[in-house]
Amino acid sequence: MSVLESPSTRRVEQRWVLVGIGLVVSLLCAQVVVGFVRADEPSFLEKVETCLTERATPFGEATGDPIALSAKRGALRTTVDGNSVTVSLGGSESDAERLYEAYTAVASDDVVANLLDRRRKVVFLWSSEPTTAQREFMILCTLDAQE
Repeated sequence: MSVLESPSTRRVEQRWVLVGIGLVVSLLCAQVVVGFVRADEPSFLEKVETCLTERATPFGEATGDPIALSAKRGALRTTVDGNSVTVSLGGSESDAERLYEAYTAVASDDVVANLLDRRRKVVFLWSSEPTTAQREFMILCTLDAQE
């Protein structure tokens, strides 16, 4: 009998196999727990809605705007200090770029220059040119969605 076939070597191998199985089971359990925790996390659209609600700013669906409605994370319409804005939440920066390009394809150069704005994963379409305060308000309420 060789050293590799001795009972003590087999026990060591069995221990390593058991440790490996235990590690794999632990990692799977951790994945399941993280999945349940993430399932309870609000969506990016819900986070924007919460921000607007906390600041007493009413909002609604972006009905009638097929470009906004195609946004992966959703869209809404609100009014900031008398200026209406449609907010489209892209699922990625490339999705936001797709939304921005779709608006530029159908909008005039003046609208694109003054009323359309993109911040990473979020696209804003204003009814009239926003003030700095209006723009900053919406950027603040969409910070989570911009990541």
